[in-house]
Amino acid sequence: MDNKGRAYAIERRYRMLTAPWREIVSEIRSERGALLGASRFDDLSGVEKATALDNLDSRLRTAEDWLNHYDKERANSGFRLRRWLKQASTMSDNELEGVL
Repeated sequence: MDNKGRAYAIERRYRMLTAPWREIVSEIRSERGALLGASRFDDLSGVEKATALDNLDSRLRTAEDWLNHYDKERANSGFRLRRWLKQASTMSDNELEGVL
């Protein structure tokens, strides 16, 4: 496989692995906002509030860590692939699939 093909494969893998994590981050942030806006949240004690927020924040941190991992993995693909990765990042999924 040439550099172009490798770069496109890396970009497809990146998109496939990050899409679910991005959805999870969005859901956790919505869940956190709903918790903070709920009237029952105000009725909780300080420890209960901290525990509830810590649970959500730890899940959010885990999801964001995975996104950072995949970003670093793609960024450390090598100097020869950077030009092709830059081009691949501007392509739609259909264009990217149709290339190979």
